[in-house]
Amino acid sequence: MSKLDVKLTRRTALKIGALTAAAVAVGVPMGSLKEASVKAAGTESSESKQLGFMYDQTKCINCKLCAKACKETNKWEPGAEWRKVYVAEPASNKVYLSMSCNHCADPACMTVCPVKAYTKRDKDGIVAHNTKKCVGCAYCLYACPYHAPQFVKSGTGAVTKCSFCAEIQDQGGKPACVSACPTGALTYGDITELRKTPGAVAPEINGLPPASITNPSLVIIPKV
Repeated sequence: MSKLDVKLTRRTALKIGALTAAAVAVGVPMGSLKEASVKAAGTESSESKQLGFMYDQTKCINCKLCAKACKETNKWEPGAEWRKVYVAEPASNKVYLSMSCNHCADPACMTVCPVKAYTKRDKDGIVAHNTKKCVGCAYCLYACPYHAPQFVKSGTGAVTKCSFCAEIQDQGGKPACVSACPTGALTYGDITELRKTPGAVAPEINGLPPASITNPSLVIIPKV
């Protein structure tokens, strides 16, 4: 399967997302990343700009200020987590992974949404979600290989997710998570340029779907 360009039922979407949830939950080895996949993941049109994140595991100190800043800035509803910091097992190795929505080149969430609540901005590739259109079917939760969309049953009834701080960026600012990182472990920019960073690899961790499924706009400098 190269792209999620087929009509997904809730059951099919569940199967796609389950591997990611299980792998992250048990703390898969973060160092087992495939450098060769960086070029394979770079399938965006050369004429369009795609913003993305770069996460340097060698600089992360697990302070979780990225997640805290995101929560305070975007006012998550209780129970939602737009950005998470995972700890690989064993914890003594001090290997972490900070992840939010990857604003994929081929977003599965947008493919399965029956009411077109998701759109992809032409100018920067940010995957936006319109909560006013969302009907709370949660198909996107099961389709996303990274479980970025968040749905709280006791909340607003709509899915929410990382917006890449689009409004802040439109005003010339940086994403809250990036601004809050004290070590420079989390940065952002044109994903084409980020992929040229020495040591940067595609986010392919053992047990997770290949990057080619959705082409995530994320690169990682692994701690080896």
